[in-house]
Amino acid sequence: MDGLDLLRAIAILGVLVFHAPNVVHEAVPFTLRAAFAHGWMGVDLFFVLSGYLIGRQVFAPETDTPLGSQLRTFWMKRWMRTLPLYFVVLALYALKPWVVGTPFVGGGWHYALFLQNFSLPRDFVQSWSLCVEEHFYVVLPLLAFALGGRRWPAWAWLVPVGLSVLARALYVRDLPPNEHLSTFPEFVPWSTEQHLDGLAIGVFLARTAPTWRQWPSRWRITCAAVGAVLLVLTVAWHGAFVTTTSHVWIFGALAAGFGAVLVGIETLRLPQWLRWGIYPTALLSYGAYLWHGLVVRVLERLDLRLGAWGLDLLVFLALTLGVSWVTYVTVEKPFLKLRDALLARGDDVRGAPRAGMEIQR
Repeated sequence: MDGLDLLRAIAILGVLVFHAPNVVHEAVPFTLRAAFAHGWMGVDLFFVLSGYLIGRQVFAPETDTPLGSQLRTFWMKRWMRTLPLYFVVLALYALKPWVVGTPFVGGGWHYALFLQNFSLPRDFVQSWSLCVEEHFYVVLPLLAFALGGRRWPAWAWLVPVGLSVLARALYVRDLPPNEHLSTFPEFVPWSTEQHLDGLAIGVFLARTAPTWRQWPSRWRITCAAVGAVLLVLTVAWHGAFVTTTSHVWIFGALAAGFGAVLVGIETLRLPQWLRWGIYPTALLSYGAYLWHGLVVRVLERLDLRLGAWGLDLLVFLALTLGVSWVTYVTVEKPFLKLRDALLARGDDVRGAPRAGMEIQR
C-alpha cells in the first residue's frame, strides 16, 4: 500500500501548505506561490482515496452475515475511526471563548451533526469535507448492503459524478460567469451534493479493481501518466481559484485525474528510506487535517517569525504533525483498539468471521 500512503501524504501536505500561516505565504518565492495556492486540491485527492478504500471494504467477497450485522460492523469501523478525534478538536473550538478569548465563529449544534457544510463555516472551516465523508459513510452501506448495490454494474457508481456536475451547474446558473465564488458570500459551495465526484470515482475504482489490477504494469503506468496529464491540463485551464465557471467542471476533472493516478501507483513499492517519512505522514494525516487550523491560529497569535519562510513552514508542519501524533496515541489508537475488541466480541457471539471487513483506512 506504499502507493496509497504516498498519495495520502501528498494530499495532507498540499492542504497544510495551502493553509500555512500568513508569514509563510507572504514570504514564499513567487515560483512556489502558485504551487502553494493549489494545495486545496489535496481535499479532492482525499475524497478519491476515501471512496476507494471504503469501496474495497464494501466490495469484498460476500458472506452470509445478516444485513443488520453488516451495517453495524461498517458503521462501527468508520465512526470509531473518525468521530473520537473530531469531537476532541470540536470541543477545543467550542471552548475557545474561555481558553483564548476568541469566539467560535458560527459554531453551533450543526457541527455536532456534521451539517455545517450546508451553511458557510467561518471557523473550523476544514470540517466541511468531513461532513461530506460522514454523509457518504451513512449512505454507501445502505446502497451496497441493503439495496444490493454490490451487484450493480460498475457504471452505476459513476452516477453521483453526473449528479454533482448538475448540482453545481444549478448552483451557479444565476451567477455571472468567471467570477470568484468568494464574491458571493451568501452562496454555499460546500454542500454534499456538490462534492460527490471523488468519492464516486473511488468507489468505481474499488468496484472495478479485479479488472484493472490484472492489467500489465505498462498499462497501469500509462493510466497514471494520462491522469497526471489530465491534472496538469485542469490546473492550467482553471487555475488555483474556483470561479462560477470552473466550479461546474473542475472537481470532476480532478477526481478523474487522481483516480487514474491511483490506478497506476497503487502497487508502488517505495525504498525504505523514503517510506520512513511517507508512512508516518500518511498515518497522521487525519489528525493533521483536523488540527492544522488551530495550530495556525496559535502561531499567528504568537506572531512567531524565524526570519525565513522555510523555517516558519517547517515549524508549522512539525507542530501540526507533533500534535497529531500525540492525539493518535492518546485518542485514535485507544479507540481503534476498543473498536477491534468490540467487533471481535460480536464475532464470538455470532460465531462468524468478519470476512471482507478488514480493510483499514
